[in-house]
Amino acid sequence: MSVLNRRKFLSAASAAALVTAIHRPLTWAVPILNESHATARILSLRLQTAAPLEEMRAFYSDTLGLDVLEESSTELTIGGGATPITFVKSDAKQGAPFYHFAFNIPQNKIRQAREWQRERSEILSVFPRLRDKQFPNDVVHFSNWNAHSVFFLDPAENVVEYIARHDLKNDADGPFTSRDILHASEIAFVVDDVSAMASKLQETFDLAQYRTGSNVFRALGDEHGLLLVFERGRNLSVGADKSKLADVFPTHAEIRGRAATHTVAEFDYEIRGR
Repeated sequence: MSVLNRRKFLSAASAAALVTAIHRPLTWAVPILNESHATARILSLRLQTAAPLEEMRAFYSDTLGLDVLEESSTELTIGGGATPITFVKSDAKQGAPFYHFAFNIPQNKIRQAREWQRERSEILSVFPRLRDKQFPNDVVHFSNWNAHSVFFLDPAENVVEYIARHDLKNDADGPFTSRDILHASEIAFVVDDVSAMASKLQETFDLAQYRTGSNVFRALGDEHGLLLVFERGRNLSVGADKSKLADVFPTHAEIRGRAATHTVAEFDYEIRGR
């Protein structure tokens, strides 16, 4: 999802410091347990964090009710629905990495998700032009994507999104719970040349352009999972009154797609398809 409407971020670290981060290979095997596992395009994520892992664990496990899959003194892996997300403790010299990622939820549960999350954290504000009169003012309406979203921050100041994509027929009964956090469906990559990066990802993994794009923002994939590409240094408005310059931080992702690997060594990006 375009991160033009996100909230404040922590101060950016230099790109030179980011490339010193070392990641182990992504080795999570995601079994086909249910429809979410079968359709999820983003199979796993590996991200850096300056926040104490104890705080990340408390937020994702105790507050949101997600499973802790693995933890150590330097890493924490939580189950974001069908998507394992590993947070790796970053070097203090690297600054404070921040990311945007989104979780698909049942398309009929955005109101319930909003209320559920409001009981657990602040919901980020929304520009008037992105509101839907039929929904509360803190629900984002992405009309060109036929979707509604709510955004909030985790302890690392990552901008986390629940998105109800109405083109998906994934309705669910009952009140919203952590079980309705189906899988990660967006991860953002910040680069200097959006068109070049997007073209390379399309070619490498056989990904389609999703809806319309531009020379500063592209979305690749489908409603089950999108790789977002946008321009470094771009002034990102996040929330109705906050902004931050987009920057790069080490990001490793495993996706469902053509078996191949694309790396950007300068930024410590690695995308693997399988």
